Amino acid sequence: MGIFLFISFLFADLITCGACKMAIRQIFIYQNGILMGVHITKEQTEHPRVKALCEKSRRYWNIYQNSNLAAGSLVCLLAFFSMEWMMLVWIVWFLLYLAGMQVLMVLPLRRMYRLKEEQGWIHEKSRRTVYIDTELSTQAGRLAPKAHWHLPLLALELGAAAALFVHGAAQSGWSGERAEWLALGSAAMGVTVLTWVMHLYLAEKRNVVYSQSSQINIAVNRLVKRAWATAFLGADCWNCAAWLYLVLRRVQAGGLVQGDWFVYVGLQLAAAVAALLPWGNLIRKKRELLTADEQPVEVDDDIYWKNGWYENPGDPHLLVPNRLCDTNYTFNMARPAARWINLGVTLVLVGSLGWAAWMMIERL
Repeated sequence: MGIFLFISFLFADLITCGACKMAIRQIFIYQNGILMGVHITKEQTEHPRVKALCEKSRRYWNIYQNSNLAAGSLVCLLAFFSMEWMMLVWIVWFLLYLAGMQVLMVLPLRRMYRLKEEQGWIHEKSRRTVYIDTELSTQAGRLAPKAHWHLPLLALELGAAAALFVHGAAQSGWSGERAEWLALGSAAMGVTVLTWVMHLYLAEKRNVVYSQSSQINIAVNRLVKRAWATAFLGADCWNCAAWLYLVLRRVQAGGLVQGDWFVYVGLQLAAAVAALLPWGNLIRKKRELLTADEQPVEVDDDIYWKNGWYENPGDPHLLVPNRLCDTNYTFNMARPAARWINLGVTLVLVGSLGWAAWMMIERL
């Protein structure tokens, strides 16, 4: 069991730290008129204080990610001595890791915005500018692959669950396994439903105007939406394969051995990798398109991001593209629903991890 936990959590740490390091490092690259989440001109990026702040923040970010990757890997070694202690220490490490990332993303943005105010680089006219691309608007819903491809996977998972429970009902001892298999099946189908819903939202969400050129806007929005769709479908396929494998092994062999759980974890890790792979290509191609654009939009809406999150009472949208990671989305904290959702998610996350920690302490 120790080697199983070690490999599972080690790969989880590698994927988590690697994905965060790759996704957020783009804020230190000047693109689309933005550096570290703040609009400045290309000439202003050569200002000594801007260069110093950018270099210092990038260095701290790399040190933080590398040291946490090492720390998370060391924590996994505890699995060979005590599963309870490993889980408890890992939970503490993970919470501190998340908190530290927020600090390292928000503080540079606030410092850059203060520098922008001090230097008088704020342009009131561009702050009030709103760009509308009518040609792009006509493409809404047609830039991403259809979400119905998730439904056959859901049908497979439901069919496998039904077959398993029919098969198990005829065997002695099934009642003791029913709850475990119900949890595993619910988790697999929950992932499918979640990715399906997110894919539906992705296909219909508003497009983002990056340029005064409709061709650039259509190309970038198609690239972003297809990357999201590919990530959702890829993760869903591997997740479905992991569940089907467990069901087939249970029906075929009458039970599971440790090797089956290794295969299951390996397939779930493949799902995580499939969800992350499209982002490297997306970031590279998106940067190429926007760098070559000679007609970028000039909208200085930094005042709504100056605290490190988006807060615009005049924007009716609940979700908007994240300034710090433009392959992600964030809440408009000026909307009451956003504050309640964030509070609920935080309570569930902290509560779940706290409950798990308490259970570990009780076992100790």
